[in-house]
This record gives sequence, structure tokens and C-alpha cells, in this order.
Amino acid sequence: MNSLFDILLERPLPDEWLQGLLFTSFTLHMVFVLLTLGTAILSVYYFIDAQWGGKPNELRLDKRILKTFMAHKSLAVVLGVAPLLLIQVGFSVPFFTGVNLLAPFWMLLIVFLSVAFLSFDVLAHKLYVHRYLHLASGTIALVSLLAVPALFVAILVTAENSDQWMTIIAHGYRLSGPPARHWLFRYLHVLGAALVFGAAFHYFFSTKDETEKRSLLKWIVAGILLQIILGITLYSSLLEKPDYITNASLLAGVLGAALLLWIIYLSMDKKNTLNIKTVPPLLMLILVPMLLTRQFIQNKKFMPFEKQLQANAQAYQKKAQPYNREALDKYQSDMNIVYDNGETIYVRSCAFCHGEKADGNGAEAKNLAIPPEDISAVRTTRRYLHTILAGGVPGSAMPYFTVFDKYKLDGLIDYLDKKYHVLSLPEPIPASVSDAALRQAQKIYNETCSQCHGMDGRGSAPSKGFQPPPPDFTMYSLSPKRAFDVITNGYIGTVMSPFSTLPEEVRWGLVKIINDKRRQ
Repeated sequence: MNSLFDILLERPLPDEWLQGLLFTSFTLHMVFVLLTLGTAILSVYYFIDAQWGGKPNELRLDKRILKTFMAHKSLAVVLGVAPLLLIQVGFSVPFFTGVNLLAPFWMLLIVFLSVAFLSFDVLAHKLYVHRYLHLASGTIALVSLLAVPALFVAILVTAENSDQWMTIIAHGYRLSGPPARHWLFRYLHVLGAALVFGAAFHYFFSTKDETEKRSLLKWIVAGILLQIILGITLYSSLLEKPDYITNASLLAGVLGAALLLWIIYLSMDKKNTLNIKTVPPLLMLILVPMLLTRQFIQNKKFMPFEKQLQANAQAYQKKAQPYNREALDKYQSDMNIVYDNGETIYVRSCAFCHGEKADGNGAEAKNLAIPPEDISAVRTTRRYLHTILAGGVPGSAMPYFTVFDKYKLDGLIDYLDKKYHVLSLPEPIPASVSDAALRQAQKIYNETCSQCHGMDGRGSAPSKGFQPPPPDFTMYSLSPKRAFDVITNGYIGTVMSPFSTLPEEVRWGLVKIINDKRRQ
């Protein structure tokens, strides 16, 4: 971690304000997330119950429950934007590291949400869907929806445990060991809370008779008991034990849950009737301390890490301070350069890789996995070279230079041709090759080289997917000496392997065969 440093940017708000806004917005978001998850779970359960119970369509509770899904999920998504933005601003490095370590799953988020939302909306508004199709669609939608909080919890667990990042990488970008157990209990705890909030909401707004109220009351009780059991396992799975303030907040949530259970017990004598003025405040009395507990635990993880990043950034800034003026002066001088001729473009944009002599030995060449080409040895056509300059070479460090228009690229090509004859045909090979060696070289080309380069030299169909792809020998070749060197030693970083075991005369024969394919 000591090698990490962040950019020292001024926060838009003081840390205390960011913390307060993050907690407030996340609490509002979680209320509707829990309602959405609870609604989805209950709708699938009551659909199954309706099919086995044989209830008429107008009495089916699952339809009434599911019709509220649109409002819940829309508010959950909209209210989720604020905490997502705030955590990115307040804890950029840990959050984005968590996202990147679990990037494949993170990118599936839109798929999960789309499948779940579309499926549930269709099921809520269709008057009739065949029961097996309904069950299959509802199950797929529910699984997709439940994957979303699982992913978010995994991201947060990863972000909070910077000391586990290398372990996560070593295990194939997967949570394992104690972090994985903590993720599981934390995720299940969210689902337990969803059952409580979803059942309580529909108890007041979706039921028609005492039987339905009694059924949902059982879900509330079961959810609270599940929360207590999961809360114990979640507490025991914490990688670092909470302090007194955190424990006090947790205790407040537990007392709120116990009070709600007591009120439910007392309501049994009143035909299972709960008071809408009492239950929602109690639910918030449970949720707010629980989320506050989570915030305290998260801050205990994030704040030391953020302070270390700030310290590293300040140390790095101090180290770089003596070079600031030099860098600014160089930047200013670079800004004054006019890229209006080929030589200037080459010196400023190409030489640091390809070298001042265009021999591929630039200052940055040693840092590249695929060495830059020796431009002085290239023999190609204007059109082909223009394609390389404008489009780059996929898989290599050669970028596209669309920042320059066609006339400037033509100026660069003219400069290279004038100095290194890059638009010429390849020179005759500087060695004699017997007919027998040439026949052997042709056989080797047909049987081996053509697998990638194609019989006509334009590249075979499979090899066109290589990065970088093989060149088109009908328009691109090298000087005989350079071509001989590539055949002998291969091209580092590409699939072009060395053929140094072939007799020297045969290798020269291959050079002749390849260069003879140039048609223009």
C-alpha cells in the first residue's frame, strides 16, 4: 500500500459533510432497495401459494404485491445514484479498486437489472401468463435481482479490505476465506431485512383480509428472527472487532428489533392488527442503527487507508517539487512547437520509440513488450504506410495518429522516404541461393509460413485475428538484411518464432520468396 499515491485534489465538501450525505442518501436508497427485494421474493412465493391454493385471480396476493414493484425499483435506482457518486468522491481508490478487481461481475450488473425489471413488470401487468411460464420467468427475474445486492456487497467487502487485494488477485479475482464468509453473512443479512420491510409494507398496502395479514405477519417475524441469527454470525465474521461506539449503535438496532417483536406479540390479541403509525418508525429505528454500525465499521477501514494515500501523495509531491519548473518550462516549449512538417512530427511523436535514426532503438523501446520496428528497413507503399499511421497496429504500442490530418501524415511519409527510402521496393538479397535451397525454402514457406502469412502473403484467415497481425507481403516488406534477421531470431512479443536452425542459404531463400511477393 505504501507505493500507492493519490492526486491531491480539493474535496467539494468537508469530510464530515460527505460522510453525512453518504449516510443519509444510502439510508434512503436502502429503504427502497429492501422494499424492492422483499416485493420480488414475496411475489414469487405467493404465486406458488396461489397455484397450490387454487385462489381466483382477483384474490391473488402476488399480483397485488407485484404491481407496486415499478415504484419501488424506480426509486431504488434513482436514489442509488447519490451514494454511488459520493463514495466515488470520498473513497475513490478503494471503491474503484473493488470495482476493477471484480470487473467482470460489475459489468453484468446492467444485464441482471434489465432481466429482473423487465420480467417483473411484464408479470405484474399481464392479465394471464401460463403458470409454468410465469414461474420460470419469476424465478429467473428473482435470481437476477438477488444477484445485484450480492455484487454490491462483494464490491464493498473488497474495497474495505485493502490488505486482501493481492490475495483476491491470487485466487483468480474471487473472494475467499474470511472475506468470502463475511460477504455471505452480510448478503444474507440484507435479504433478511428485505423480508421484514417488504412484508411490513404489503401488510399495510396490499392485503384485503385478516388471513393475508396473518400470513405477512409471519414473514415479518421470520425476517426479524433471521436478522438476529444472521446478525450474530455476521458480527463474528468481522475481520476486525468493532469499538464501543459501533457496538452501542448495533445494540440500538437490536433493541428496536426486540421492541417490534414485542409489539407484534401484543397485536395477536387484536386480530393481528399492527398500527401504521408505530411500525414504520420502528423499522427505521432498526435500519438506521444497523446502517450506522456499517458506516462506523467502513470508516474504520477506509479512513486509515485514505490518510495513508494522502501521506503518500504529499511525499510524492515533495519529491517531484524540484522538477516542477523544469516540467512546466518543457511543457510550455512543447506547446509552442508547430507540427507542420514531417521531420518535426517524427522527432516529436515517433523518435522516442523508433529512435533518432529510425532503427527501433528509441529511449522508450526497452519498456515495450513488442519492440518498435526498424523503420529504416521498411519497404512499403504509401497507402499501406498511411493505413498503419492512421490506424495504429493492434496489440502493439503503435498508436493511431488521427490527430494529424492526411496532409501532415503525407509529409511524415515523404520525410521517411527521402531519408530511408521506405517507399522503395526491397533491394536484391546480398547472397546467392542455389535452386535446391530455393526449392527447400519454398516447401517450408508452403507448409509452415503460409499458416500465418497465407500462400499469397496477404495473411491467412485465422492469423488476421492475431494482435499484432502479420503484414501483407504484397504491399509491405523489409530490407533483405532485416528480413533475414527476423526469420533467424523471430519477432519478440509476436507469434513470429525464430528459424535459426534452418541452413543460412535456406533462410536467404525465404527472404527472396517473401520479398518477391511485393507487387507494387
